[in-house]
Amino acid sequence: MAHNLQTEIESHISPRRMRLLLNVATAVSRSLDPQKVASVALQLALEAMGLDMGMVVLFQQRQVIVLASQGFAPDWLKRFQSIARQREETIIGRTLEAGHPQVIPNLKAESHPPTAALLSGTAIRSLACLPLQVPGNVTGVMLIGGREERQFSPADMEFLEAIAVQIHSGLRNAWLYAQAQRQLQELQSVTEAARAVISSRNLDQILSAIMEEVTARIKTEAASLLLVDSVRQELEFAAVAGPEAEQLKGIRIPLGQGIVGWVAQHNQPLLIPDVEQDERFFRGLDRRTKTVTRSVLCVPLCIHQEVIGVVEVINKRHGSFTGADLRLLESLATLAAVAIDNARFYEEANKQLKQATLYAHDLTVTFKQERKQRKALDRLRYSFLNVVSHELKTPLTVILQGLEALKNPKRGSLNVEQADIVDTLSRQSHYLERLIDGLITFATFSAKQGTMKFEPTPFDAVLDEALALVYFKATRKNITLDDRRASPLPTLRLDGKQMAEAIGHLLDNAIKFSPPGETVTLQTDTEDGWLTVRISDRGPGIPADQIDSIWDGFTQMNTSLERGLEGLGLGLAIARYIVEAHNGRIAVQSEAGHGATFTLRLPHNPSAEEMV
Repeated sequence: MAHNLQTEIESHISPRRMRLLLNVATAVSRSLDPQKVASVALQLALEAMGLDMGMVVLFQQRQVIVLASQGFAPDWLKRFQSIARQREETIIGRTLEAGHPQVIPNLKAESHPPTAALLSGTAIRSLACLPLQVPGNVTGVMLIGGREERQFSPADMEFLEAIAVQIHSGLRNAWLYAQAQRQLQELQSVTEAARAVISSRNLDQILSAIMEEVTARIKTEAASLLLVDSVRQELEFAAVAGPEAEQLKGIRIPLGQGIVGWVAQHNQPLLIPDVEQDERFFRGLDRRTKTVTRSVLCVPLCIHQEVIGVVEVINKRHGSFTGADLRLLESLATLAAVAIDNARFYEEANKQLKQATLYAHDLTVTFKQERKQRKALDRLRYSFLNVVSHELKTPLTVILQGLEALKNPKRGSLNVEQADIVDTLSRQSHYLERLIDGLITFATFSAKQGTMKFEPTPFDAVLDEALALVYFKATRKNITLDDRRASPLPTLRLDGKQMAEAIGHLLDNAIKFSPPGETVTLQTDTEDGWLTVRISDRGPGIPADQIDSIWDGFTQMNTSLERGLEGLGLGLAIARYIVEAHNGRIAVQSEAGHGATFTLRLPHNPSAEEMV
């Protein structure tokens, strides 16, 4: 940069001034302190010009900031800062308005009353004023002069403008550095506030920590967070940092009253440098807390586009509130809103969890009561079956023994009619015996008291016995039993009699629901370690809403009592108990109007330990 500057102006500036200008450029490049940059530049400019009075002044809103000065008394500088606000008609005001340098060769000889008044009390006689380009909402000038009359040449002005450019560069670098530092501080503030949000579930602690961070980072006397009570249309102080925190917390004010009420109603931030000039300011809180509010910065607190409150800070300790303060406060307010939203969500979730826990407890109690009642009913039912079946078993045994005695030739021969009657009574008695045995089997299985004799049994023999059990019923109804087993079938370790009974129940069920003249099919296959038996019929099928209930004891698909075991609705239930006792599976596939297929699956060689 120094080389480019030298190339551009070397034909107009003397070598001595060029060296001084390069020294200014070097000083600017080595410092980020605006006061140091201004002091070095001013000193070298005065040295190059042979002058002894000058200053670098910045104007920010109503503030007058003297960055550097030489040749002026400290008391006069204080007076200058107070009167320089009224600078419009002075050389400073004209310079800032015109945007280019202004010169007065002889202040006493020329008529410049505002400038003379501004500089009264000093020995300055000639002066040049150059505008400074300063970043941000700031303006400035470099004022340089001497005690004698002086004509500033074009070369003088070109040199001074080059100095002003260097001051601008230094101020710009300092401003960028200050911006970076402020942004870093904002990030640190947001990080600290975020740490408070995630480190605690106590909403009061979180909000208090955020308010403390606000006062520390923005450097204010007090900060407060107010929440909207939508029912009562009020704002309540929920968290306060500052000397009057305890007095303010819990106080309520009407929604719309004061600056905080306006911000909550309009969902817009407010930066008010002087509350005495704002008619929205409510003085009641100052009177109550005996404080004096001078300036206010207030932002809305929003969750999902809904205003839930406001965050307010008052009285910046040094200077005035800035746009950077507003951005930082909005960021911290966002974190506060997240904390409030999380706390409300946690509270609601906790409430729902408690309700769910109570509901689950009630369900558990109800379920236990129902299960207890169900068990009591089952015990009563099975006790009844045991009693009835055993009471029937004894007289039936006597009847069967009597029939066997009648058929004994030693007791005399029977004629044809008598023999037919005895045979019919014998068949029906044996059938009744099977029904009673089924009741006993069901009762003992249901009560977990059934005992089975597991031994190696050819499965072909099991199927032969099952088919023999239903042969008479199929013949009487003109039903064809289509045996499609895949012989030879394996030998399984099972209770052959009980398994034949289970398959007999499935065949009996298929025969019962098949129209006369139809076919019931039995098929088998072995695959993947399972032996499968399928029994299909062409009956009316099972409605979809009744499939799950057919395995329950005492369940019928219609209200009529069929004869035999199925009249009690126990056949399929017994079949399921027997199959599952062999670690097997039983299922049905059916569609109303298209028959049904019952599938029984048994493991090939289940170990004795697996048998229940």
